Amino acid sequence: MFKTKSLSSLKSIFPPIHQPLPLKERDTRRLLNALTSSFRTRLDEEHGFAPVPAVKYLPSTTAPAATVLKDAPSQPTDRHLRAILSNPLFGHNDIPAGVASPQDPTWGGHKEIFARAVAKGMMDIKRAHGFLLRVSQNIRQSPTVSLRKGMQESGAGLLVLQWLRASGQERSLSFLHNRGFTQVLMRFMVAEGLDELAWTWLQRLMPKDGTSDGSNKVSASFLLDTLVVAKSGALELDDAYASILRAESLFKERSATPLNLLQAWRNLAWESTVDSWRHKVPGVDLFESFVVMPEHIGKPMALEHAHLNLYHPTEPSPEQAIAYITNDNEWRTTLPKVISESSNPKKSLAKYGKKLSSLGIDTVQHLTKVGESREAQLILELTRDNLAILGYNFTIGPGQEAIAS
Repeated sequence: MFKTKSLSSLKSIFPPIHQPLPLKERDTRRLLNALTSSFRTRLDEEHGFAPVPAVKYLPSTTAPAATVLKDAPSQPTDRHLRAILSNPLFGHNDIPAGVASPQDPTWGGHKEIFARAVAKGMMDIKRAHGFLLRVSQNIRQSPTVSLRKGMQESGAGLLVLQWLRASGQERSLSFLHNRGFTQVLMRFMVAEGLDELAWTWLQRLMPKDGTSDGSNKVSASFLLDTLVVAKSGALELDDAYASILRAESLFKERSATPLNLLQAWRNLAWESTVDSWRHKVPGVDLFESFVVMPEHIGKPMALEHAHLNLYHPTEPSPEQAIAYITNDNEWRTTLPKVISESSNPKKSLAKYGKKLSSLGIDTVQHLTKVGESREAQLILELTRDNLAILGYNFTIGPGQEAIAS
């Protein structure tokens, strides 16, 4: 009979087993949230919640990641495992290979700081907003050809979108409550060609079954306005016109009130007239379709409509502008009421004053060009006198002195 060895005698056979170090509460919460968010996203994609695959509008800026997306296996389990491993929340000490050095005049090391903040669970909307503003500032100070070109090459928008998606905020759209952040992010998205994602957000805010609440409609209106304003930063406005016309069709399809289009339409009308010097002459069809939109919205928009007719790409017309400027009721009743009833009368007066000044000067220039000097002088005097009654100081800008002579 052999004596049975005690359990303690077997210790020398096996290597020592080290218990894992306990996770801190914050690390545990981060790990749980990341896993939960990842599993939810994959379940939604496999079973129908997310109509658009994440990778479609969020391509990678680095070659290795692009290869992972391109060659990813088709099995859901494998794809899910890859998604977990590529989640930026797990990259505690692993900074992407494409990170620029601190000496880079465009990035200046901010991308590395962003990546480390994400990995350590310190990133939030306020810090992401500051990151985008800092990148914009560095691009302005760099010798890049244009701000938009620099934003396109930076990839900062993609970086922030990946963080929003990984943290679950892109799914909830909670970041839309921070308007300053959303506006800056949208400029980067448009520059980087990622703005198609904004249309999926609009669709989610306005479901086909008409269950969208009031706050979602407000968010949809703001999101559209932000998108159109970002598109308006380009040399050509055709893309901005196409976007607002696309939104009109979407809003109609989702039974949303056309009034949600109003602010975006007004801002684009401003770019098409007051700030037209920034842009090339637009295409006729898109311009004309844009101009008649107020008829569908149910708002006359007489001031903007009169000004837009002066900027028709092939057939500019001063008739509506003359009719508006010579209409005493507009100056004595309508405009004072609109300005006084606004939430900020002083700001409203400044905005309307600039609109009316621009309309008057553009009308005078057109009439002078076609040989109607006497009528041009009358329009100039009416514009100046009526703006003075409103309390706005009308001045002739550089290069426009000849108008008053």
